[in-house]
Amino acid sequence: MAAITYTALREFEPTLTVTSAGISAAAADDSFNAASGLGGFLDDEWILVSGFANAANNGWFQLNGNSIATKISQNTSTALVTEAAGPTVTIKGYKRGLNQSYDLEFYTERVDRSVQVKRSSQQPMGGGAPEVLTYRREIFVDVVVLGPLGALITEAQMLQWREFLASVEGGEAFTFDRYGTIAVPVEAKSAMLASEEYREERVAGVAGAGLYRLSFQVRLLS
Repeated sequence: MAAITYTALREFEPTLTVTSAGISAAAADDSFNAASGLGGFLDDEWILVSGFANAANNGWFQLNGNSIATKISQNTSTALVTEAAGPTVTIKGYKRGLNQSYDLEFYTERVDRSVQVKRSSQQPMGGGAPEVLTYRREIFVDVVVLGPLGALITEAQMLQWREFLASVEGGEAFTFDRYGTIAVPVEAKSAMLASEEYREERVAGVAGAGLYRLSFQVRLLS
């Protein structure tokens, strides 16, 4: 088992989308309402709302409790404006929130450690051994990821891996433990993505039900 903790920055994991001209906004309890069709969004998920005539009713909102068929309650804004149904409104659900911290626990097919030593030296004019001017030692781990149960990664699980990679590809640090779990760390290290590219290898499955391996390299910072 291995584990990663990261901060979501760029690519979120979508859940479901509702588009309807029957969605209204209520200032009294800062909620979105409809006759039906709003069920399925879960507590603490984020929604991206668009289409309302009033700009205060559009944007990112975090759920306060699971939605029901007729209501989505949120606790991000207390400034919703009462607006009747009419415009075509789209509500997109996402499991991940910007700047929220998330964990991944997974089995690996490979976690190979390698060391690169980088140094510059100068040859003394009178001869003798070269004089080392700078020295840097970097440790890398090549990772091939399987799913959380030792099986291949499913399409649904791949969404979070894409979010993780998109959130650290700019050099952002994350915590990587190649042997432990979140609850029982073994070798938790600060790390960054070393790969300039990463590979999703589709091994099996058909259409939208693929099964994958994922390969990338990390550089340990501590």
